[in-house]
Amino acid sequence: MPILDDAALKSMERILHLDSLACQESALHGLGHWQPEYEERVAAIIDNFCEASPEADPRLLTYAKSARCGCVL
Repeated sequence: MPILDDAALKSMERILHLDSLACQESALHGLGHWQPEYEERVAAIIDNFCEASPEADPRLLTYAKSARCGCVL
């Protein structure tokens, strides 16, 4: 994996842990766009977020499932 790609994915993963719905949604959106290229890595990042955040807004968790399969607009 190129260093820049790894840095981008790590950044989005960190952003998911911010206490901001807008930031989390943005990170999921970005991950959804990276999903076709890094399917397993994106799935792991999103799965970890969902498991660690069961109390998150249900709409965000639904969006996370969409991002996991690359279904973002």
